[in-house]
Amino acid sequence: MLCKREKVLQCKCIVSMLGSSTQVTDPKNLNSRKSFHFDHCYWSHDEYTENEQGVHISDGHHSRYADQAKVFNDLGRTILENVWRGFNATLFAYGQTGSGKSYTMTGYGQNKGLVSMICEELFRGIREKQSPERQFHVYFSMFEIYNEQVQDLLSKVRKPGGLRVREGRKGFYVECLKAVSCDSYEKLEALLREGIRNRSTAATNMNATSSRSHMVINLRFKQVLTKEHCLKQSEIDLVDLAGSEKQRSSGSTSDRFNEARAINLSLTTLGNVISALSDKAVGKKIHHIPYRNSTLTRLLRTALGGNSKTVMIATVSPAHINYEETLSALRYAERAKSIMNKAVINVSATERLLRDLKEENSRLQARITDIETAGAVEERETLRRLILENEIQLREIQKSWQQKLEDAKREWEQQYSTLALVTVTEEELKATLPYLVNVSEDPQLSGVLRKFIKTGITSVGRIASSEEDIVMKGLGILDKHAVLMNCDDKVTMEPQKGARILVNGVPLLTRSQLKHLDRIIFGSCVFYLYVGFPQERSEKDKIHKYGKDFFLSEIASDREFAQLHLGISDKQKENIDPNLTRVFHDFTALVPVVMQANQISQELGKNISFELEIKHLAFMDASGGELDKEVIVRVRNTNNQVWVWSKERFAECMLLMEDMYKRDSQENLQHDFFKDPVENIHLGSAQVWLESLAYCMRYEEQVDASNSQGDEEAIVHVKLLPCNADGVPLGEEAAVVDLEDLLGRRMDFQVQISQCLGVKWIKEQNSRGIQIGFQIYELPIVFYTNSSWGNINPTLAYSVHVTIQHVTMDFLNYLKTHAIILELFGLQEGCPEMETSYADIQLSNEGTVLLDMCYQDSQQSCTSTDSGNDFSELHERLLHLELECDKLREENRVLKTENFEMRGEMEERARQGPIPDTTSISEKLSNDRLSGRSAFPNFDAEFAKALKRFYFGMNGVKGKLNHLKEIRPLDEYNIRSLQYFVDERIELIKEFGGDLEGCVGKMKSDVEKIIQKKKEIHLALSAK
Repeated sequence: MLCKREKVLQCKCIVSMLGSSTQVTDPKNLNSRKSFHFDHCYWSHDEYTENEQGVHISDGHHSRYADQAKVFNDLGRTILENVWRGFNATLFAYGQTGSGKSYTMTGYGQNKGLVSMICEELFRGIREKQSPERQFHVYFSMFEIYNEQVQDLLSKVRKPGGLRVREGRKGFYVECLKAVSCDSYEKLEALLREGIRNRSTAATNMNATSSRSHMVINLRFKQVLTKEHCLKQSEIDLVDLAGSEKQRSSGSTSDRFNEARAINLSLTTLGNVISALSDKAVGKKIHHIPYRNSTLTRLLRTALGGNSKTVMIATVSPAHINYEETLSALRYAERAKSIMNKAVINVSATERLLRDLKEENSRLQARITDIETAGAVEERETLRRLILENEIQLREIQKSWQQKLEDAKREWEQQYSTLALVTVTEEELKATLPYLVNVSEDPQLSGVLRKFIKTGITSVGRIASSEEDIVMKGLGILDKHAVLMNCDDKVTMEPQKGARILVNGVPLLTRSQLKHLDRIIFGSCVFYLYVGFPQERSEKDKIHKYGKDFFLSEIASDREFAQLHLGISDKQKENIDPNLTRVFHDFTALVPVVMQANQISQELGKNISFELEIKHLAFMDASGGELDKEVIVRVRNTNNQVWVWSKERFAECMLLMEDMYKRDSQENLQHDFFKDPVENIHLGSAQVWLESLAYCMRYEEQVDASNSQGDEEAIVHVKLLPCNADGVPLGEEAAVVDLEDLLGRRMDFQVQISQCLGVKWIKEQNSRGIQIGFQIYELPIVFYTNSSWGNINPTLAYSVHVTIQHVTMDFLNYLKTHAIILELFGLQEGCPEMETSYADIQLSNEGTVLLDMCYQDSQQSCTSTDSGNDFSELHERLLHLELECDKLREENRVLKTENFEMRGEMEERARQGPIPDTTSISEKLSNDRLSGRSAFPNFDAEFAKALKRFYFGMNGVKGKLNHLKEIRPLDEYNIRSLQYFVDERIELIKEFGGDLEGCVGKMKSDVEKIIQKKKEIHLALSAK
């Protein structure tokens, strides 16, 4: 089924199943489908319902839904059958996070997983088959592998560096791993809960924000068959692997990130081992299988290519956004399917020795009988001595076995008998007291830890001063972090000095009363849900809905981006851009990680700050479309040096930070990733639309260069100037009304960036600098201005002259619909300045930048993929037609010129005197209709002239507006200077307003005259 994030992103299902076949559709090409065949395929995406007990079941006879019982009957029972026969068995689940691995293995809520059902069925079989001649013993172990370290989950004390993995005669094993004897499912279930509780506690103490560990449950099952003189030993390994989602590289090849990638070494090595074994199974010559390259593959060596009956479950997400990961998991499983293990029944060597000794005694006893008949006394005594020695050895062996059983029972009584009592005690306390319950990203680890708030005062922190105090460990948790007061059926919480606590996403600053189901975050990453007094609770409480995603949404709700997302209605959410939703989820998921990073940096004395941003949140491309948005992290040190990291690079560095924090020593790391070389920082961008150039009109404006959040970083003074080949700006008379007048002609223009105003980047630290870069048309280079350092209002005085020798309609359309994007870059001490490279572009004879070659290259690139004489002939025909069009345009231009001259002559004759015309108006109208001409004159030319006058008038108004923006008070702290500045600004505003009113008034007057003239002609014609 789709997870919550995939539902919010409105993901489409791309997986289908039929029988034992699974088919995946490429979301980018719906006609591309890939099929895979396995022993079993289970559908769980839909077609299910939840019964009264909360168990998921199929919703009808024709439903494809496979519930947990179906999976157990197919796989779990097969494993148990092999175990009863004496084979080793392994079951491991592989797949990306959120695809249902843990749900399948350990279950959730009332839906039991395979682990519970296999163990429960095993003990049910033991109860049925138990007898004096048949004894059964089960030993339970549970451990996890994180960052290549093994930790015993049945031990409350985590060994630094983990437990050692050694190699013995029977393979690899974990040294000092606890194996607890269990004689009932209830005891095993208590141990399983204890292991999950210890895992949850460790995940909280280690500040883990993602469950990237592998969990392994090991059951050693021994069958003592006294009648057959046999002992069968089987090992059952139930493995829940970490998420296999694709790890996207950040693009960095620095050695200091290799250690971070080692976190996923086990999954990579597991894939290599499976590939090597599958190649070997089909007959390929394999010299080496890399079992030893990771801890996981060493411990699973028997399961993967040795003495074990192994079942692999591959869980996949049906969502289209996970197409690559789903395809990878299915290919992974397909390779594993071809591996052939050679499993044998495991019979104990001790039992073989017992059987051999008993058989030898039987032979010796028969020999003694024969000797007594023959009368050989000495040989008879020798044989009796041998029988006695064998019986003594038998008693010693049996005694050691019984002693082991007694020791195991004694250990259970001493160490684990209280586990059941703990569960009973917790249930009693839940019925009377309020408590805090933990929340983890992994649903299997949520709700495991409960911190009860007893009557009176309870302290929360790293150190407990009394039994009632609550001990918490994690980033940002102080020795005494908060004080809880349980009095009069109310619980209040007061933060201690320097303690960071969030309640429902809002910082807690003073003592406040807690309410039922309040969400509390202690420090940076310790998440707890407050459950109030029994009378405050209700059957409608859905505690499970308050997962970590809910906490993260509240944390991010005070951010501007999150408010934009969260403030929309449910109906609007249906139409929201999935890309924006994806970025929102990435943003909220990284909020606590950034909090942890800041806390680690502070505790290690690095004084590095991390801040989340959304790249391209307020940016648009050259055509006005939205750019793809992504989450980035801005990093800043005490020297005000700044870096911008992608989320992948930040994740890699975060792993190293956690490792550094755990080791509490910088000497253990070869590199200090806090010391990256400085780099140029993208501060913001501004759009300069090119439409005025299509009409040969100049453009001058002060545009805002805004950052990704839409805030102003600087004001850029830019000009677009039509000019001649020598760079001399053209006057107003060069403006055109009809774009076709420019076709085939040469066009020159200049892009001038004269100044930046109010640069915040330099205002923060005057040792910084700036540069501006931009691209034109499809040129393959970026034009960079000169750099400027230490000046808040730097003068750049940059200009580039651009030429296109033959204007085309494509180029004119580009000018009408596109803009130049001015990219503002911040320079830091030590980083190189950016330079324009003219090697890849062509220059004219005058030294100007030519755009014609760019246009031709784009045309060639469009046709480069085509081949054959037909395409080349078509290209020649297109060129010929283009030349014909140019000739027609030239003839049209000549005709327009002649028409203009004729109009001039007619106007001149009209001024000299009216020409008598004996033709009546009705005859004229009749002649006009017969000739097909309109009876009403066209006033487009008059409108164009009026607009042209308005445009040039507005240029002067814009100049005064720019002047208003530029002026600043001489002294912001001097009252007289400010008064003078205000008076001057008032006069300028009045002058600006007058010019604007005059310009608009002139436009209105011209339009009214044209309209009046049209009305007069219309009335005159109507009257006739």
